[in-house]
Amino acid sequence: MSITTVGSHLIHYEVLGRGEPLVFIHGWLGSWRYWWPSMQALSSRHRSFAFDLWGFGDSSKDLDRYSLTAYVEMIDQFINQLGIMKPVTLVGHALGAVAALRYTNKYPESIEKLALVAPPLEGSYLEPRLLDSDPNTILKTLGKANSYQEVDAEIRKTDQTAMNTLAAQVAEIKLVSELINCPRPTLIVFGDQDTVVKPPSGDFSQLRNSTNNRYYVGLDTCNHFPMLQEKAVFNRLLMDFLHSENLDELVPKEYWQRRVR
Repeated sequence: MSITTVGSHLIHYEVLGRGEPLVFIHGWLGSWRYWWPSMQALSSRHRSFAFDLWGFGDSSKDLDRYSLTAYVEMIDQFINQLGIMKPVTLVGHALGAVAALRYTNKYPESIEKLALVAPPLEGSYLEPRLLDSDPNTILKTLGKANSYQEVDAEIRKTDQTAMNTLAAQVAEIKLVSELINCPRPTLIVFGDQDTVVKPPSGDFSQLRNSTNNRYYVGLDTCNHFPMLQEKAVFNRLLMDFLHSENLDELVPKEYWQRRVR
């Protein structure tokens, strides 16, 4: 276990590999741990960092730090505290995707690329039980499709107040304009079967089109944790986003199915 401090508050993190820096940011359900398979898969070419947000995992629990603003600054503090070489690539999931996107829009010069997994577009796309239930109950009601050891082992460490408070904050914002105006190359990944954060549909279906350095990939068999459900597919997708010269090849879903089977 590795720890850095911001004032009197602890940030728990893990690091693996050598090369260009990647920072992984988890969502409402779980901690840094579910990024471990991706960190291992990319370790030959990247030095990967994953940390626990305030209120999650083994980082400090403090009501005053349960906000999107605090999480954006936490990313900045973490990068600076560890002396991570900029620009970095951020990989964020759900709540972590919102924080990563807002950080990128605030500090674009610090970011190389941005990968977002299941970013909630607005409140209606978010599982409402995140606002008022405890995390273990939510996992149980979601069933086996969202049950993974990497998540189940850490869920008890989550402060329910952090989860509920941040879900309520995210439910009040509309993320679409922030996505469209993001100044860095952005990969958006959704599990098409995700019920925690629903994929784009209706008025937001245009986000499935890749344009202006924004690339969308839907994984048709995946639920909320594609990095665990389809590890090889997800990690190959992430690696190609980081290193392919022609990012247009990221778009067709069939391309990924043919490449990994």
